[in-house]
Parts: sequence; structure tokens; C-alpha cells
Amino acid sequence: MTVYVVLVFLSVLCGMAVSVKVFGTGGKRSKVFEDIYFSVENVDGVGIIYTKTGDYSALMEIRNPVQKYSADTDSYYEYSQLFTKICQSLGEGYIIQKQDIFIRKSFDAKGFMKGSASFLSQAYFRYFNGRKYTDVKTVLCITQENKKSRLFTYDSKKWNEFLDKLSKVHDQFHDAGMKAQFLNVEKCRDYVDRYFAMNFRDPDYSMSNFKVDGEDIWMGDRQCRVFSLVDVDNINLPTVIRPYSLMTVNNSEMPVDLLAGIDNIPGIESAVYNQVIFMPNQKRELGMLDKKKNRHSSIPSPSNQLAVEDIKNVQNIIARENKQLVYAHFNLVVTVSRDSSMARVTNYLENFFSKMNIQISKRAYNQLELFVSSFPGNCSQLSPDYDRFLTLSDAALCMMYKECQQKSEMTPLKFWYTDRQGVPICMDFTGKEGAEKMTDNCNYFVLGPSGSGKSFFMNTVMRQFFEQLTDVVIVDVGNSYQVLCQVAGGIYISYTKEHPISMNPFKVTKEEYDKNFDEKKNFIKSLIFLIYKGQEEYTKVQETVLNKVVFEYYEEYFHPFDGYSKEEREELRERLRLADKTSGAYEKFVKEQNEKFRQEQEAKAAETDTKTDAEDDSMRDRTMEKIEKLRNLANDPAAAEGEVIAANRQIQRLMPETMKDRYLMELDHRIDEMEERRKELRVENLSFNTFYEFSLQRIPQLLEEMNLDASKFDIHDYAAVLSTFYKGGEYEETLNSDMETSLFDERFIVFELDQIKDNPVLAPIVLLIIMDVFTQKMRIKKCRKTLVIEEAWKAIATPSMAEYIQYLYKTARKHWASVGVVTQDIQDITGNKIVKDAIISNSGVFVLLDQSKFKEKFAPIADTLALTETDKKKIFTINRLENKEGRGQFKEVFIKRGNVSFVIGVEEPRECYMAYTTEKIEKEGLMLYHDQLHCDFGEAIRAYCQDWERSGIQKPIEFAQKVKAEGRVLNLPPKKFAA
Repeated sequence: MTVYVVLVFLSVLCGMAVSVKVFGTGGKRSKVFEDIYFSVENVDGVGIIYTKTGDYSALMEIRNPVQKYSADTDSYYEYSQLFTKICQSLGEGYIIQKQDIFIRKSFDAKGFMKGSASFLSQAYFRYFNGRKYTDVKTVLCITQENKKSRLFTYDSKKWNEFLDKLSKVHDQFHDAGMKAQFLNVEKCRDYVDRYFAMNFRDPDYSMSNFKVDGEDIWMGDRQCRVFSLVDVDNINLPTVIRPYSLMTVNNSEMPVDLLAGIDNIPGIESAVYNQVIFMPNQKRELGMLDKKKNRHSSIPSPSNQLAVEDIKNVQNIIARENKQLVYAHFNLVVTVSRDSSMARVTNYLENFFSKMNIQISKRAYNQLELFVSSFPGNCSQLSPDYDRFLTLSDAALCMMYKECQQKSEMTPLKFWYTDRQGVPICMDFTGKEGAEKMTDNCNYFVLGPSGSGKSFFMNTVMRQFFEQLTDVVIVDVGNSYQVLCQVAGGIYISYTKEHPISMNPFKVTKEEYDKNFDEKKNFIKSLIFLIYKGQEEYTKVQETVLNKVVFEYYEEYFHPFDGYSKEEREELRERLRLADKTSGAYEKFVKEQNEKFRQEQEAKAAETDTKTDAEDDSMRDRTMEKIEKLRNLANDPAAAEGEVIAANRQIQRLMPETMKDRYLMELDHRIDEMEERRKELRVENLSFNTFYEFSLQRIPQLLEEMNLDASKFDIHDYAAVLSTFYKGGEYEETLNSDMETSLFDERFIVFELDQIKDNPVLAPIVLLIIMDVFTQKMRIKKCRKTLVIEEAWKAIATPSMAEYIQYLYKTARKHWASVGVVTQDIQDITGNKIVKDAIISNSGVFVLLDQSKFKEKFAPIADTLALTETDKKKIFTINRLENKEGRGQFKEVFIKRGNVSFVIGVEEPRECYMAYTTEKIEKEGLMLYHDQLHCDFGEAIRAYCQDWERSGIQKPIEFAQKVKAEGRVLNLPPKKFAA
């Protein structure tokens, strides 16, 4: 019996030892969490937390406004200035507690792989499924501190003031463009519980097996430690502090948050950065500073003298700049799994903060007290003696974390790339279809040197356009889109001598003629001048003449000419008369007629010397009366044509003395001749051949009718240059063959022009007619459309094409379409006026790949593209950050939509890589799988990538070489893993 009593007693002692180990020697610790909160109540939709010390707080979820790697120095200052205003608005007795929670998560792609996602999209999300990344959540707690007393009383004035200030703070965030929302009761409770459990990730969580020792807090299978950033007994802070620090990347300085390193602490599950600002009574604190200054000055010593100078400087700043004194506290609550090393975390933080001359407190032994005091709304429990330090609000706010990670955009048009930590985010490439409209102009310009990954990136853009019901037309010069076109089931058209790309751009339906003739006229004019003038500019006279020829050509086809109407004759008469007066032909005619009339009068005088003046007057009156009757007959609509002609002839004979009427009759004669010539011109069908024939006849006529010298439009040069596209010419088929109408229904079309890219005659013409196909498709199809022109665009960067390019870009915006140009040569944009005025000025989206090789001569590019200093800082970090760990091969891209710019990562799975590859040997290997398996390209890619993975070979070109060496489908077995 005695033995049992001893055993029971020993068991009790062991239990007491465990209890003391965990909770201390009494009941104080065991109830520490129960003594924090009194209740959470709803006040107009806002959850108000009441503590048992009489404090009350409201929680607000905000989003830090400074995007990580934004390179915008001003935004860091603006953030600090905003919180300075908030501190001043709140005033004495208030506490700001900002908690930035960094949560390690795994990317969950399951939701993105459901439904009708394409084979390549599924492969993309499967590749990223489970990837680790850091998410950031920010909660701001505004606390009204209660004066410490044994008896709590309700102060309605103080309470109403608290509610008013909450509203004011919310408005200040809203005015600054920051997202801010108060938490309701349920969200407040959930947040507090999650903080207690230090679990901000899992939907289900528990608070069990809580244990505290001198250095750590244990929560089940997780370890937690609170790091106090400032030791108040030995404050080691830099003498000058800014709200950001400078990171050197690629020999350039990039501003980042002062605390940027805390979002990348290795091996953690979560970290909470607590930033607490207490607003004391300013008058009292200034009085205490005076006392401290006097105390130091009373004992002469170098250290005391320095302290006096420091206090004087602070007092001067406060008086001069109306600064605010605050008490501050900063700590990090870090959670790791039990099998992770907290020592690794400690070493990382010590190294990180030491670079900023900040020494982490070595005296944070009061782990439980720090942890409990950091609960939302409970920060008034931080010890005034050893957890707070006095400073100016500006300095304290520099220590606040200000950055946010890049997030997916709210948009129906989703393009998936990675942020700079390697997690997929979606964005609206066009910049105009998302919830935030960044530009009205979604035409895009892509610049990147050779080898930077332009074509690979553009493949990703075209695939995602196509998968989201966009019609895609691509003009390529290097077979960059061959595999993707096959996967998409598109049409791939390569120019060869045997099968040239030929169309009939002159063909127009009656409906198109009635609705969009100006568009067709401008296109035909651009096409003809491109053939005729090439790189040369055309004159205004030539443009006027050709405009009229094109108009009359189509008018003749749709409304054959059968004579001028009365109104047209009158208009033509006025125009010819004005032209004659301008050229002097009218004065010449008058002189000739006067001389002729004088000679006729002299001859008549010799024959009729005996006639009296009275007889002369009588004869003249009879003549004028007869002329008047003849005029009436000539102008009578009911008169026969023969009667009109006879009357006009008789008038001309009877009144040689009336020069005006005689001149008008001369004009009518010229108009009759013009009418006869026009009647001889006929257009039986629409093609280059018939236009060529029509224009050769009509241009000389127009020059004559407009009193223009033939040298103004050399018809012989014109005929010779254009003849190569006419019947029997070298390029006869190019502009005279009807295009397959099915092209308008195809959703993915690639025109490959590699064979003619250096042909100065053919390349621009073929490219122009492809652009016309897109223009027609743009008007006919109601879906989204995009046209991308790779290096071939240079062929049309001529003065004669500037107007058409501008027209195409502007018209695309009106028809849910976009035009993109891709180039690699720096001189393409800095030395070409057409590119600047017609392409760049009409593009709202700019994409730049790695520009490191252009860094020393980047200024002209920046000026041409209107890039800011902030943009340039981002561009020179492309592919230069230390963000490669845990990621596959990727390249980064700078994209600017309107005024919004950032850098994204292009990281793709093997399946997508094989759809985008431009390496010949890799495409040959894939083609071998396609041919031998007798399957579509999607299945061929699956089989190829499966063998690639099973081979253990990492580099794609090495696996392609293996396939080529084998000359067959490998059909490798799955890897065997050791038991």
C-alpha cells in the first residue's frame, strides 16, 4: 500500500513539474490568453474588439500600395507620408498596430485544369501545381487606449470620437488609392483565432499542445519565436534612415523596401511583422526631453554633450517642421515546422538586419509576454520600460513594411505568366479588357535582341489569344510558329516559287464598296505607290491623280459611265474654267477671239460701207432676239439632242462678239470630248490587270483635264514599273488570283515569308496584301482579332506606306482588333521616322526583352518609347535578380500598358516548350514522333515529352540529338525507384 502511495505522490510531482515547465509556477500563465479579450461586437458592420484592460480596437484589411520591384522611389515616401497624416489625425491616446503576415503557400492549379482547358493549358498549370510561394496579407489595428484605472467608465464623447476617426482613416486610405476594408465580427474572431494558432493558411486549424520555454513557443508540431528588432537598452539603429534601401542589380540601383528581406525568410511557414506606433501627449514628451537634456548637460562629459546636441536637434526639427514624437515597437513572430531549424532563421535575420546596421535584440526572453502583447488590439500591454522606444514618427514609419506581391488581375482575357518569385499570375495583355483599364490602344510593339526569346514569348501570347477565341494572323520570316500552328489546327502558308502567295486585293463586293470604299481606296493607293515608288515619297499631285483614278476605276465597274448629268456638266464646267483662269488659258482664248472678231469686222466693213448706223442697230437687235430664242431651245430639257446641237452651232455663228458664251461653248466642246473618252473606258472585272489598263489610259487624260504637265506624273515610268505584275510579267499571279475565301473562316493563319524576305519588290507587296486580308477579316468577323508581324514589317516601313499603317492601327482599335510588330534591331526604332510616327505612336502596349547589350546606348530607345526612369530601372533587372532557386529555366520580359509597367517571367513546361521551339533539330525530333505515331501534334508532344522526362536528360537539345541518333520513337519505360 505504501508503494502505491509513493507512486501516486511521484506522479503528482511529475505533473506539477510539467505544469511549471509549461505555464510557470502559478495560474497567471495558464489564464493568460483568457485575460486578453472581453468581447467582439458589431458596430455598423465593423467588428470592434474590447480587451479586458478597457481598450477597444477596429481591424482593417489593407493592401500595401508599393508593388515589389516597382523601382518607384516616390511611392515609398508617399506611403510614409500617408501614415504620418494618419498618426497626426488620430493623436494622443491612439495606437496603430500594423501586422504584415507572410504566408508560405503552395500554388493550387486544380481549379484551372478543369473544364475545357486546352492540352497546353493543362500542361502549364500541372507544371506549377504545388509550387511554393509567399503570400502577403496586411491587417491594420487602430486602438483607443484606455487610461489605466481600477474602474472602467463609459465615455460617450470618447467613443464617438473613436468612430469618427475610424471613418477618417478609411477615407484617407481611399483618397490615397489604397484598398482598405474594415473586418466584421466574424472575420475579427477568425483573424484573432488564427493569430493565436499562428495558422493563416489552412481552412481548418487548431490551438493545442501549447508550450513556452525561454526562447521559443511550441504549438503542436510547430515552433514559434518572437524576434524584437530593437533592444531599448542598447538601441543600434542607423543615424539616417529612409523608407527604402537600394539594391544593386546589373550595376544599377533599384529601390526596395527597407525590410524587403522579411518576405523571403528561409524554411518558415509564416512570419508576422508587428509594427506598433503609440501616440503620446506631445507636450509631456517635450517636457521630458527638456528634463533629459538638462540632466545630461549638468554633468559635463563628451557623451553627455553629444546627447544634448542630439536632443536639441530633435527639438529644432519638431519646432521647425511640426514633427510628431511617438513610441515604437517592432517584432517578428516566425513560425516553422518542428523538424525545421529555427537557428537558420535566426542567422538569416541577424545577417539581413546587420546590413542595415540594425541589431536584433538579444534579450527577447519574455517570449510569451511579447507574443501575447502582439495580439491584435492588445499592444498596450507592451512594456513601456523595455519594449518601446521614443523617436520621431517619420523615422518610425520608415520601418514599416510597404510592399505587396504582384497579384492576378481581374480580367476576362487572361494571359498567364509568373511574377518575380515564380508563381503564375494572370494579366490582361491588351490592357483594356480588365477591371482596371490601362489603355484604349491595345496595339503592341515588341523589342528584343537576337537570342532574347522574342519568338518564344510571342508564341505564348498567340497561344493564349487563340485559346480565348481570338482569330490570329501571323506574318513570320523564320518558321517560329510552325509547331504552334499545327497544334492549333491552323493554316500554314509558305511562299515558294511553285506556290506563291497570291491574292486579288482589287476585288470588292458591292456591299463593301457602298460601306467601306474609303478604306479600299486608301489601300489600293498605298499598294500602287508601294510598287511604283518603293522607298521614295510621292508628291501631292501624284496622290491626287491616283486617288481620282482609283475612284473612277471602281465607279466604272459598279456604275458604268454613260454620260455626265446636267449637274455634273455644270460642276465640270466650273472646274475647267477655274483651271483655265489659273493657268492663263482663259486670257489666251479671249485674246485670240478678240483678234479673230476684229478681223471679221474689218472684212464685213469693207463689204457694207453704205449701211447706216440705224440699220446696224436694227440688225444687231434682230440678231440678239434670234440668239435668245436659240438659247431657250438649247436649254429646253424636252428638245431633241439634234435640235440642241444645231441651236448651239447657230448661236456660235450668230454671236462672235459675246466672248463669254463663246468660251462656254468651247468648254462644252471639251466636256463632250471628255465624255466620249470616258465612255470608251470599261472595267469588266476587278483585278490588277484591269486597273493597270484603266490607269494607263486615264492618267494622261486627267493630267490634260487638270492642265498639268505630263512630267508631274511620268506615265512611262509608271507603266514600266507596274508591268511586272501585269499579264505576262514576272509576278503576274501575285495580284490577279482570287484568294481562298475559307481563309476568312480560319482562326489561326501563319504566312511564312522567309523565301522573299530580302526581295525588295515582292516582300512589301505580299505583306501589304496580307494586311489587307486581315483588314477584311477584321471587319467581317465579330470576335477578337490580332495580327502580329515579325521582322517582315521592315518591308513596308516606307514613306508611301505611312498613311496606310496609321490607318490600319487606328481602324483596328474600332473593330476589337490589335496589331503587333516584333523587331530586334535598335536602329529599327531609333532611325526610322515611319516606325516612330506610324507604329510606335499608335501602340499602347510595349514589350521589351533583355536589353543588357544596349545598356550604354539605351537613351534613344527610352526617348522613342517614352520610358521613364522607373521603367528603365525595371528593364535593367530583367534576368538579373536572384530568383532562380526552385524554378525551371525561364526568361523575364518587361511589359508596359499605358502608364503601368512591370516585369513578368516566361516559364513553360516541356509540352509548351516543344510547341514554341524554334530549334530545327528539336522540331525535327517532334516531327519524327508525329510521323511514326500517326497522330495529331498534341499527342506527338505528349509522347515526346514523356520520353524526354523518362530519359533523365535535362536539356531539350540533348534529348533531340538522342532522338535523331536513334531515328525512331524511343518509348522509354517509366523510371524505377528504389524501395
